[in-house]
Amino acid sequence: MNVVYKKWNPEEKLEEAQAKIYTDVSGLPARAEEIKPRNIQRGEDSTRYALTKDGDPLAYVTSWIHDDNHEEGGIGYPWSLPECPPEAKEKIFDELFAHLKKEKKLKKINTGIVLSSKVVKDQIQFFEERGFKETERAYRYTKDLDVAKFASKNLEGKYAELKSRQATEDDVDLLIDIAMSDPQLNRAFPDEAGFRTYFETRVLKDGHAILVLDGDKVVAASAALKLKPDGLFLFGDEERVLMRFTAIRPGYNHAWKRLVVEFAKEVKSAGWENTPIRVGFGFSTEGVVASGVAGMDSDLEEFELFMAYNVEAK
Repeated sequence: MNVVYKKWNPEEKLEEAQAKIYTDVSGLPARAEEIKPRNIQRGEDSTRYALTKDGDPLAYVTSWIHDDNHEEGGIGYPWSLPECPPEAKEKIFDELFAHLKKEKKLKKINTGIVLSSKVVKDQIQFFEERGFKETERAYRYTKDLDVAKFASKNLEGKYAELKSRQATEDDVDLLIDIAMSDPQLNRAFPDEAGFRTYFETRVLKDGHAILVLDGDKVVAASAALKLKPDGLFLFGDEERVLMRFTAIRPGYNHAWKRLVVEFAKEVKSAGWENTPIRVGFGFSTEGVVASGVAGMDSDLEEFELFMAYNVEAK
């Protein structure tokens, strides 16, 4: 097969090929509109592709440098469609891996493997054969909330002093501001433009977004999304309503409780009262205890495996 090799170029819509390959091979969802700003931030040398001579996708691999530590970065699995020659898949990975080790002079190269991927065993074997070692695993602790119960809660004191309303298309700047103020959420997109696209084309288009305010200041926000299990954002075999994002302004931790109550009211108003609200948080840890507990407790989900390669000093 005549294979064409390319680096990332924002003008060629390569993010669409990337999303197709990842979704088809992993069985997990990917969006081209989320991939493009991430690839732009990483730079053209950080993502590489194998294509047919007609431009059809065969494989891709991407990499990154950590913002807070330029001696540490990461590389992804070389995702490839069945028709991709094995040597093409290995070529784009080996060249990018060498680039990170030599030109970028990284001391540590990480990778993450989502454990619900259809090819998770192949991914783990691939990286183990190249000297990567497991470092830790990521988990999500989740609970289901009864919509009617939380929608009827009567909050008092500082919780009652806050106000709430549904967000409209005119509130996109307020949503961007609250999202970028949250130290956890502000890393979801590389810049303000990414958040704007997300809120304008997805959140506000779908509706069910809620703002919590202290006077005129937005201090918390979220949006309801009814979702079927996809193996990435929602495990299990039943629909749930998710808080598709959660933003809390620093200094307003108590706004979370008011946000959940107002969120439940919105879910009830949407006619989804019989679908529980799924809430949770994530963490990562070393060792086997958490993995063992996750196997016994349905509220604890083992989500992602992290591996690392230590570059030898020369």
